[in-house]
Amino acid sequence: MSFTGWNEIMKGRKEAASRLPHLFKLPIVASGRDLLLQVLKKGSSLLDIGANDRNIERFLKEKGMEAEYRSFDVDRGLEHDYYDLKEIDRTFDAAVLFDVIEHMSVKEAAGCFAEARRLLKKGGVFVVSTPNVCHPVVLWRDCTHITAFRYDELYGLLASAGFEEIRVYRCGSFSLKDRLVAFLFMPLLRLLRIDYAPGIVAVGINGEQAG
Repeated sequence: MSFTGWNEIMKGRKEAASRLPHLFKLPIVASGRDLLLQVLKKGSSLLDIGANDRNIERFLKEKGMEAEYRSFDVDRGLEHDYYDLKEIDRTFDAAVLFDVIEHMSVKEAAGCFAEARRLLKKGGVFVVSTPNVCHPVVLWRDCTHITAFRYDELYGLLASAGFEEIRVYRCGSFSLKDRLVAFLFMPLLRLLRIDYAPGIVAVGINGEQAG
């Protein structure tokens, strides 16, 4: 599905508002990687989009997860299996896009989601993460970040791309001290709409093979 702009963003936000709880009631996971371990099955094929140094491959091996790993990145200075999504002529059981879309425009992100769905088998799982825009510093401490995606906008882009059974989580590893501080200051955080969770991660299912 091609991205049509503002109306599509608004439609996605409205759908998210009707299906998702308030930000502070979203379930918490430690990281996108941990969520990947929950949804990835042994022996599955995985496409890592924006793979950088292929650290997900090392992570899976460390965790004893046997998977067929393939990497994509536009940086030809690093060794990857693919450098152009459009040239990939096979499908995968799962795909990940970890902390990449904030480096894209909205149109580029929508196009990437559509390509990810095309490359997934029916029932394939797509896991995507991005910094939490409601956290006071995590997003803009990197000057290469271009676009801030709220959790409802992330949901909306996944829905617009044709993904189903979309689930959204807050993510971060929190010490007992972090949780205590958050509990004590929660009324103020809610008033200011500030979240202590540094990341957002979402999962979508490809309900049928994309054409």
